Amino acid sequence: MYQRMSNRPRFSIVGVLLFLLFHHALMALSLQYPILSRRDALLTGMSGTLMLSPQLEQRLTNFAKAFENKRPDSILLRTNEPTDPSNPYKGKLQMPTVGYSFYKTKDNVDECLRIALFNEVAMIDVATQYGTNDAIGQILRDLGITGGNVPTKGMRNLVFFHHKISNSDQSASIKEVKQNVRREMRKLGLDGKKSFLDLVSIHSPLTDKERRLTSYRALLELQEEGIIKAVGVCNYGVGTLNEIIEAGMPAPAINQLELSPFNQHKDVVAWALKHDMKLSCAAWSKLSSVNGPQKEWDILAGIAKQKSATKAQILVLWALQMGYNCVPRSGAGSKLEKLAILENSYKGVNRIEALTEEELDILNGLDVGLTAGHLGRRDGWDDDDVSGDDWDPTNFVK
Repeated sequence: MYQRMSNRPRFSIVGVLLFLLFHHALMALSLQYPILSRRDALLTGMSGTLMLSPQLEQRLTNFAKAFENKRPDSILLRTNEPTDPSNPYKGKLQMPTVGYSFYKTKDNVDECLRIALFNEVAMIDVATQYGTNDAIGQILRDLGITGGNVPTKGMRNLVFFHHKISNSDQSASIKEVKQNVRREMRKLGLDGKKSFLDLVSIHSPLTDKERRLTSYRALLELQEEGIIKAVGVCNYGVGTLNEIIEAGMPAPAINQLELSPFNQHKDVVAWALKHDMKLSCAAWSKLSSVNGPQKEWDILAGIAKQKSATKAQILVLWALQMGYNCVPRSGAGSKLEKLAILENSYKGVNRIEALTEEELDILNGLDVGLTAGHLGRRDGWDDDDVSGDDWDPTNFVK
């Protein structure tokens, strides 16, 4: 016969005291690490081994489920898979609209990655030139997200990888380009039989036509082999984009470039609409420098103040509402930099009221055609490549 259990609480005063002590210890630790607590985050180096805590794993799993359910914070990239007009998702790759760039994060890459993942950033933007793939790969292996023996089924899908091949990775040899991509995959821990990169792009057009087209063809072959899901380019203008079409190859799935209210690249945007190519915004850090658009920057700052947001958050909002992907960057050398990783994530900007049509019109009226040469931007090339203030990689054809 079923016997009703007693309603009497099953704990003692000693148990309560132990619980309070444990809770106090956790609270103290959280205060010490307000962004990354020891239990919740990818740890803070207090122990020798990095582990994926149950709470963080649940956070990432929930985020992945929402992502798989076509949440609105993603864009759709073309792949080489068959499409279906009745199903807009068939044959497309979902890419988070906001990622995190590892440009100039070499000194504190581990902490940058932990903060980004803890704040549900599901896309990481990496490159051979950044020199961070080894460190990123080691952390992701320890977490079980990459590596040959992934302990949790589906963990790989928690992170969208965008890798960019450098000018030195480009080659007139298809075999050599493929070897260079696989080398960086091994660094990232993507060296198992079923390993893949979600997106691989050519970082810049600053080589020559033969190497650009051969490298692009090599990436398409890796896509056919299932090693790459989508193929893109970075910093390409209409001239180098047309090279691809004229060579009889499909248009890139995406083009990442310095795209902001102050340099809207309207010719590239028009080309993208015609060829079903998505656009990604990067390299905003120089906009607030002395070489940036002083008067126009003050107007953006005014909108940010009205919305109780940072200027970087307004740039992210602008990108989202224009239908672009974006990869903001911040280091982790100070508390403000760490906070910026959260603030500029999708979760961070999603707390801010959307830009009104009037505000969007104001921002879209700030286009002054700022060039990379004027800003001093060096994401994908070196000082020797820049020929003057008017120089920009989108105008490069050789």
